[in-house]
Amino acid sequence: MKKLKGILFILMLVITGGSIYAQASLIKGSVISKEDGQPMPGVYVTVKGVTRGVMTGADGLFSIEAAPNDILVFSFIGHQTLEIAVGNQTLINVKMTAMLTAI
Repeated sequence: MKKLKGILFILMLVITGGSIYAQASLIKGSVISKEDGQPMPGVYVTVKGVTRGVMTGADGLFSIEAAPNDILVFSFIGHQTLEIAVGNQTLINVKMTAMLTAI
């Protein structure tokens, strides 16, 4: 009986410990153009490796659920894709750089 209690205790630690570590929180922020400082609407913000994502609004603002060990990916046509580790941040402001191509 003691062995069973010990196994159940360890199992509960593993289950709850993993979920406590990976608690998602609401991450907010803004995306602006590095060139002119203007807000960038329509930037796609995703959690790397997951199909979950949002787009920035007309004011360049976004909010998304992410865990501290997640990486946010910012992508927009004609701009360099950025990857930013969430860590303990709850506010992430991004400046996106246009890709210059010669014709």
